[in-house]
Amino acid sequence: MRRHSTLILCYHRVAEGVEDPLHLCVRPDRFAVHLEEMSRAREPSTLADMPVPSRRPRVVVTFDDGYRDNLTHALPIAESKGVPITIFVTSGILGDHNGFWWDRLGTLLRARPAHVREINLPVGGRKVRLPLGSSGLGADLDVVRRHLLPFGVMEIERALDAVSEQWQVGSAPPPGAETLTREDLFQLAASDTATIGAHTVDHVLLRDRSAREQHDTISESKAKLEQSIARAVSHFAYPFGRRGDFDDSSVDAVRSSGFATACTAIPGTARSGTDPYRLPRRLVMDWDRLRFRVQMQRWKLG
Repeated sequence: MRRHSTLILCYHRVAEGVEDPLHLCVRPDRFAVHLEEMSRAREPSTLADMPVPSRRPRVVVTFDDGYRDNLTHALPIAESKGVPITIFVTSGILGDHNGFWWDRLGTLLRARPAHVREINLPVGGRKVRLPLGSSGLGADLDVVRRHLLPFGVMEIERALDAVSEQWQVGSAPPPGAETLTREDLFQLAASDTATIGAHTVDHVLLRDRSAREQHDTISESKAKLEQSIARAVSHFAYPFGRRGDFDDSSVDAVRSSGFATACTAIPGTARSGTDPYRLPRRLVMDWDRLRFRVQMQRWKLG
């Protein structure tokens, strides 16, 4: 028994036959295959297990955001394979029929009237015009989404409402993109396979926000989730999580809020000296068995 490295994997959704322009979904049959392959190569573990010596290198399966298919699709598969999962929940999204704003944005762009060649976004105290349609839906979604990221979620929602009114089209999230309800969260927490983590109140980009704002959305997410499930929430994941998406104030807020760990989206493998508040993760895509096996080997060599 000794301290091994820990590979932390990042998923978002387990679903098929749904609109997925951001490529967040892994099909259920492929998720089952992933769990089989990782169990063959490593010891499936939780974030709390990481400091404990093990016989083999560990692997931790995490989910970001709080989509309902984490309960309906991912959890039953994880239970059947005996692999624990951690689900980082955006506390303010629980039961919100609007879902996540990027899903609403996808709906808007798909419904764009044929004659419309640009989107007018009322954000930041001005109207920003962005051209549309030159390279397809995926490119449009990426450009508009990146422009909206620095703004607060309420401001983004107001901008989407304005565009919906301008174009006279609906902007509800697509079927299958529903988020967890409070009842769903309680069901997840009742499973021995699932651990609930926090992901801020509103999935805001933390970088460059005041230390107070960051502390509030981080600590409040912990408090609200703990109140809902009546148990401690000890693990956190930074929204978006890339190197430029959070800063030292974010890390300080996570630490002072009483979390034991925090996951990023910075690629890498956690080792004995890794900062527990800057844990690296590997993003998993909708890969078949062979591709996932090859990717696991690459990550090991990397």
